Amino acid sequence: MLLALDVGNTNITAGVFSGRRLVRQWRLKTDPAIGVHRLARALKRGKFSAVVYGSVVPALDRKIERAVSSAFGCRALSVTPRSRLGLKLRVRTPGQVGADRILNAVAAFERSKGAAVVIDFGTATTFDCVARNGDYLGGAILPGPNMAARALHEFTAKLPLVPVARPRRVIGRDTVECIQAGLYFGYLGMVEKVLQWTLMEMKRGGEGKASVYATGGLSALFKNELPGRAVLVADLTLEGLRIAFERLAGRGESC
Repeated sequence: MLLALDVGNTNITAGVFSGRRLVRQWRLKTDPAIGVHRLARALKRGKFSAVVYGSVVPALDRKIERAVSSAFGCRALSVTPRSRLGLKLRVRTPGQVGADRILNAVAAFERSKGAAVVIDFGTATTFDCVARNGDYLGGAILPGPNMAARALHEFTAKLPLVPVARPRRVIGRDTVECIQAGLYFGYLGMVEKVLQWTLMEMKRGGEGKASVYATGGLSALFKNELPGRAVLVADLTLEGLRIAFERLAGRGESC
């Protein structure tokens, strides 16, 4: 049983794998100020043979490692841009690529066996592009819809904070409907355009037709509005953690 931890800016998503199968998962709110003992208690929901994690919150990295050691008596395996996962990072600053983006690329290529684009609807929405030989090509980063909703509220005097949802119409009849229409349809248009140009650039670059995957917390909300070729894989990052662990087996410890 493998415990995989996707440490994001909003949530820590924990997944338990039995072999290649994801059998259980849960989420914890990301809190950089959390104590190690409290974090250890939150993670200790069973017995695991090993623990692997990928993090985009540096303030939590050491705490994750200490919590795993305390809860399970083993060392967690960390996935970073320096991890030897069998893909080349064809970007100017490889060390700045988030672990989640690398994991998404690894999992996408494992599924597609060719060129792929991953749209991860998280705190930020990221586009990650994989070459037909599995290399990581880069992508784009957009503010996530919840971030945009908070910005509208925090940087204006009268606009309320509203949940991101698909409204019945584009022309809102009150302030809440207007904000939801702008957030949903405006955001969808932004994603569609970035995806369209991304696929065009990849084709011009000789990568051919790319598979498209949607993942992340808000992926299900937008998936039906994306081009028909997009495949929803809600747990793609956790899948990437499992694959990374298999490729790096022996560098962690048994629990």
